[in-house]
Parts: sequence; C-alpha cells; structure tokens
Amino acid sequence: MDEARLINGLIQLGVLIFSLCLHEFGHAWMANRLGDPTAKMLGRLTIDPRAHVSLIGTIIFPALMIFFPGFFLIGWAKPVPVTAENFKNPRWDMTLVAIAGPSMNILLAVLSTFTLWFCNQAGFFNLEASTVMVLLKFLLLFLFINFFLAVFNLLPIPPLDGGWLLKAILPGPLAYRVSQLEPYSIILLLVLLNFGILNLVVFQPASAFLEAVLRLFGLDHLAGGF
Repeated sequence: MDEARLINGLIQLGVLIFSLCLHEFGHAWMANRLGDPTAKMLGRLTIDPRAHVSLIGTIIFPALMIFFPGFFLIGWAKPVPVTAENFKNPRWDMTLVAIAGPSMNILLAVLSTFTLWFCNQAGFFNLEASTVMVLLKFLLLFLFINFFLAVFNLLPIPPLDGGWLLKAILPGPLAYRVSQLEPYSIILLLVLLNFGILNLVVFQPASAFLEAVLRLFGLDHLAGGF
C-alpha cells in the first residue's frame, strides 16, 4: 500500500470515528435534556470517542472497507442506552432523541461547508503546502461523511433513526409491525446496498443535492479533492 493511500485511509477512518461518536453524543444530549439521565450516568454524555467506539463497527469494519475498496463505507458506534419511561411523552421524546443524531451530523456538515467557503475566500487553498492539502482533504471528508451519515440514518428502516421516526408517525399496530422487522434490518440493508437500490434512490439524489450546495458556495471546483 502506498503512503498516499495509507494517509487518505487513516484520515477517512479518523473522520468517520469522530462523526459516529458525535452522532451518539447527540442522542445522549437530547435524551438527558428531555429527562432521561441513563446515558449520562453510563458515561455516554461526552464527545470522548472511548465512550462510544465499537471495536467491530467503528474501527475494524470501516477499516476493511477503506483499505480494501469496492464497498460502500459504513460503520456504527455503540448505541446510546435510553430509558423511555423517564420521558414525559415517551413516543414524541424518543422521536426527538432519534432526530438528534442525524441533526448533529447535518450541523457538522454545515460547519464544514462554511469552513471550506471561508478558507477558499481567503485563498488558503491556493497555497501548495502539503499541510493545506491535508486540511482540504479533511474538511471535504468531514462534509461528505457527515452528510451521508445523516442521510443513511434517516432511512425509514429500524433500528436506524429513520425507523424510530416511522414508528412515531404510524398508528400503534403498524408501528409494532415495523418493530418486528428490526432483527432482519441488517439483511435488508445489505440487499438494498449490494443491488444498488439505495445508491439509485437515495445516494445519487443526495449527491446531486450536495453538489448543488457546493456550487452555491462556489466550492464545486474543490470536490475533486475528495
């Protein structure tokens, strides 16, 4: 493996780990704010990656997909424990907790976009220093990974956050039927990914939207650095 590919892979892995951990912190923060201290008592109300990292889902599995390309990059952290009985309105509050994770990723993507725009306006990316190129790579990866983490997690498939949203808006009997799909969700996701269905109906439209945002900010010429 050449040095450039190794550095690129390590940056991708670092960004993914940090983004996944902040995603889980978002869940923990919202749950605590709504009256459930479970995550806080278990040490999950922190941005320290050590509290959220899953050895298989956050490190090993993504590393294999980064260093042996050909698969869609995906990973997961340890789910934040939530005690719904502590909420005043369990169904609605669980929905807010579910939204908080993808919302954190969207916030990080927005911050990345404005940082890229500011650096571009200042002419920072016109410099030839290797550290500038690493920063550009980092910011672009931070934008892309957090944007697509948000999109992926909002898919209406349990146990993804979108699955919680779907159960919240469906009548009780239908919500229960959706919950019964959870043991088979990983199989369903793998089928949808491997047959290109998610790419066609979700990720291609999301990519087009992201490209439109980059054009709006005058950053489309930087996307080649991703």
